[in-house]
Amino acid sequence: VWELLYWRAPGRSALALVGTLGTLGCLARFSAISVGAYGALGILGITLPLRLHRAALRALRQLPPQAQPEPAPGLSPEEQQRWARRLAQHLLAASHTLTRLFLVHSLPESL
Repeated sequence: VWELLYWRAPGRSALALVGTLGTLGCLARFSAISVGAYGALGILGITLPLRLHRAALRALRQLPPQAQPEPAPGLSPEEQQRWARRLAQHLLAASHTLTRLFLVHSLPESL
């Protein structure tokens, strides 16, 4: 704390000063609950992708190296049509679900 107050670490002290002034400015304009909520959301928005990135890297390091897979032969026209139909069904179901969630048809689902 003393290092921040006496500016012995200028980068950290400047960051602390800007953060404190920003928080006080927000508290002057908005309620403490909304400032705390948006602050927590901002922290979550930064830490969640970093945690997912770290978990993905850890999972990739644990996988043993694999030999190159042999190229698969092409799909027949019937299989291509079947896969295209399945993809269209999944896209339609996903768009229906997203529409229902974003337009808040059910509050518990959207939360």
